[in-house]
Formats: sequence, structure tokens, C-alpha cells
Amino acid sequence: MYSGTLTTITEATDFLAYFRKLPRTQQDMIAPHLDEPQRMALKVLNCCSELEGQSVVAIASLAELHQESTRAILKALEGKMVAAEVTAMGKLWRLA
Repeated sequence: MYSGTLTTITEATDFLAYFRKLPRTQQDMIAPHLDEPQRMALKVLNCCSELEGQSVVAIASLAELHQESTRAILKALEGKMVAAEVTAMGKLWRLA
């Protein structure tokens, strides 16, 4: 994934947090008009849970994205919108 894409995602965290608070019908109408990096980040965020951490493999599968792209997006959002818990099985990601 290009560093410019990750920068775009990192810079969009405030917008993404606001966007996710909108009613689902509004999100569905607006989402197709967002930039590709924002849509990818939203896909990943929509596959994360607030309660239970999931592996990159599980999130990538749900989001239908490449594992490395998913990992890069999660790292770009880490500490802002997602948090990682280090376990014996590896990092498990959840919404912050």
C-alpha cells in the first residue's frame, strides 16, 4: 500500500469517527462518494468489534481486502480508532 494512501487514512480519522456516528442510511448514501482510502478504512472499521479483538486475517477476510493492506490500515488507525492487544496468538484488533 502506498504511503500516500496511509497518510490520507491517518489524516481522515476525525472525519471517519464523525462519519461512523451518522445514521446508517446516510452512511450508505455518502460512502460511494468518498475517496478509495476512506472507503477501505471504513470497510476495516466495520469489521472490527468494540468488545472482542480479531486477528488481521479475520478482519481482512470480512473486509475482502488483502491481509497486508488490512494490517497497514489498522496500523494507520492504531491509537486513534482501533487498539491492538498482544496475545500469544498475535495481535488482536478492536475498536478503541
